[in-house]
Amino acid sequence: MSGIPPLKTIYAYLTSGCNCACRHCWIVEKGRQGHGRLLDVAALRHAIEQALPLGLKSIKWTGGEPTLHPQFIEFLELQSSYQLSGVVETNGMLISRELARVMRDSGVRNISVSLDGATAEVHDEIRGVAGGFEKTVSGINALVAAGCHPELILTLQRSNLDQLTDFLRLASQLGAGNVKLNVVQPMLRGSALEEEGETLSIAELLDLAQWLRSGQVEQGGMPVNLDLPPAFRPLGAIVSGADSGLCDILHILGVIPDGKYALCGIGQHVDALVMGDVISASLDDVWSRNPVLCALRDGLPAQLKGVCASCLMKGACRGNCIAVNFQGNNDLFAPFWFCQRAYEQGRFPATRLKGGGTRTAWPEQPIRL
Repeated sequence: MSGIPPLKTIYAYLTSGCNCACRHCWIVEKGRQGHGRLLDVAALRHAIEQALPLGLKSIKWTGGEPTLHPQFIEFLELQSSYQLSGVVETNGMLISRELARVMRDSGVRNISVSLDGATAEVHDEIRGVAGGFEKTVSGINALVAAGCHPELILTLQRSNLDQLTDFLRLASQLGAGNVKLNVVQPMLRGSALEEEGETLSIAELLDLAQWLRSGQVEQGGMPVNLDLPPAFRPLGAIVSGADSGLCDILHILGVIPDGKYALCGIGQHVDALVMGDVISASLDDVWSRNPVLCALRDGLPAQLKGVCASCLMKGACRGNCIAVNFQGNNDLFAPFWFCQRAYEQGRFPATRLKGGGTRTAWPEQPIRL
């Protein structure tokens, strides 16, 4: 096995529940109104103390909905006490001005808020909660008042696509720092959405990317990034850092709500990606010897399959999202679905393929864990 990299970031999944029931969610299998399972503060403290010698620098607070946890402020105080930086992923519905100040003062440096439309009608229908738009906008206003200019995330669907120009205008007016346009992952609820014809095709997404780069759309001075794999992004934007957004898979570890280590939140319903109990397992042993982590260190990017095997961006991309690849194929080195579909449709950029596109066949026999 190659050298063991530092564990830079813990992804803390504070709840398995949510106060939304989004049509496209690929982390929570069903709409779970309420807290669901709750991560114990003492368990995360134990994980942090074991992770510090391994190189821990930051925590990403996510879920479910992290602010739904009744001890969310205690978690932020924990982050602050260990002088860690923080990232928060939230729907913003529970963020008051007081909580926004606590987040800022605890060392949270990036906040992403999901807003899935320019109007209440569209946003609330996608998120499955009446009044959600109003509450989310209130949360965004509270963050901006505290000096935090959040990233606003819109997950692209047919029902919000024609609002995109209005959405960008609204994001600018609200004081957002940037906008990220997410692609629906065809997993769990996202899979059902795709079957209903509510997701965008590969061709439509690539046309949208071209439109955004054309300069024909008013972006209000904000960066606007469409979350496509690196092979479909301008190289200059990746090199400059203006459009990086890559998963640092070899330097992260998840802690899921039932107090177990996992590759990420997918471990809530994919047992093969769960790596032991936080309290009883030695994190040093998990980080250095877990077969999933060892396989990734040894196999990325060389063992990637399908079109990813020949992609010139694979060293930076590393399969784009290993959790999605495994969830869909039971194979850590399966190609990312978007790239494979694009290749099969003749839409993968030839300039990003080694040898004109010679690659290993797909599907292949998966490597069993």
